[in-house]
Amino acid sequence: MGTVQLFEITIPKAFKDKVAAPKQLTKGDFDVTGIVGHNGTTIIVSRTDMNHASELYSVELKTGAMTQFTHENDEIYKNIKMSKVVKRMVKTTDGKEMLTWVIYPPDFDATKKYPTLLYCQGGPQGALSQFYSFRWNFQVMAAQGYIIVAPNRRGMPGYGVEWNEQISKDYGGQNMQDYLSAIDDVSKEAYVDKDRLGCIGASYGGYSCFYLAGIHNNRFKTFIAHDGIFNWKSMYGTAGLQPALY
Repeated sequence: MGTVQLFEITIPKAFKDKVAAPKQLTKGDFDVTGIVGHNGTTIIVSRTDMNHASELYSVELKTGAMTQFTHENDEIYKNIKMSKVVKRMVKTTDGKEMLTWVIYPPDFDATKKYPTLLYCQGGPQGALSQFYSFRWNFQVMAAQGYIIVAPNRRGMPGYGVEWNEQISKDYGGQNMQDYLSAIDDVSKEAYVDKDRLGCIGASYGGYSCFYLAGIHNNRFKTFIAHDGIFNWKSMYGTAGLQPALY
């Protein structure tokens, strides 16, 4: 949940043969981001998480056991304090359970209060998994003393077709309430400074910032929107797209 894993699929020999269910090979809070090669018993993959850039791992096909064999960034990591990343299940306004990633600053102290950022994912139907980004780097944000709240709101893949497709023709609907549910739930914690809440995002996440600025009821003190959608007609004419119908 909230991650990208490696699966094995057995292809039937004949069209009429029954297709076996996919078998999940790997498990953990990380993303398998690519397949590099295999020798029949072992497969080589790239892997990331919110604290670590891509490295190569071997995966035993029988057991799913993973072994790291590239260590390009180990020397850099020795001088970096890592963020704590946790899964938090949040109840939405329509009674659903929504996975939300919460990224805490290094040396987090629950007796202190921290400014907190709501991260709005782009897409709008892109996954919010254990990616590592040089653009939206949660580790760097958290290292500046922020808590990051990153909800897997309506429209994201990985939670069934209904969850993924709900956002179609409803860009300003339930998913906006999902964002607010996430920040409200985490804000119940004593260590969240409710007087210093921010909202950030790009593309559809930028549009989300624009939209939330109009409906947030004074939750947030600041909004940072990067290349957000702001003119549907212009976007249709420029890109030949009509995202409101997706």
